[in-house]
Amino acid sequence: MINSYADPQLTSEAIQAQSANVDVVTGATDSSEAFIQSLSDALSQAKA
Repeated sequence: MINSYADPQLTSEAIQAQSANVDVVTGATDSSEAFIQSLSDALSQAKA
């Protein structure tokens, strides 16, 4: 399953960047884009 590979990488990058501005994981473009969109939405709601 790609998510089990991509999610930890994306989470780690997001924590280091302190934002949703992270690179897409090669081979997991759809999962990466969904993660980035979800995180962006959550951060926007948290700031509101």
